[in-house]
Amino acid sequence: MTCEVPPYSAKVFWSAEDGCYVASCPEIDGLSGLGRSREEAVSELSTVLEMVVETLAEDNEPLPAAAIQPAASGQFRLRVPRSLHVQLVNRAEVEGVSLNTLAVTLLAQGIAHCEAQRTTRR
Repeated sequence: MTCEVPPYSAKVFWSAEDGCYVASCPEIDGLSGLGRSREEAVSELSTVLEMVVETLAEDNEPLPAAAIQPAASGQFRLRVPRSLHVQLVNRAEVEGVSLNTLAVTLLAQGIAHCEAQRTTRR
């Protein structure tokens, strides 16, 4: 019996303890695949997922819902202390940009910095 596997998500990370990549499925606790490469770990996870979905279908058990990325409007509201607000307004004025442009730029720089640090830790 072949069942269609819902579009489950996968989280892939290096496990120093296991000495390999681990691909896990956040929607199904405890489910993972191991591999020497990211691709191999995801492939192993896919194989395990197919078996789990098939077993659940045979047992007439419901499948866990697949996680769906929520749509992003590009807008959110952020409350900051008044002192920080004043600093941001002053910096935007010095830079000659709007407060929104300054905030987007600073957020993008912060994300880039975090990503760079995360990549160098691997």
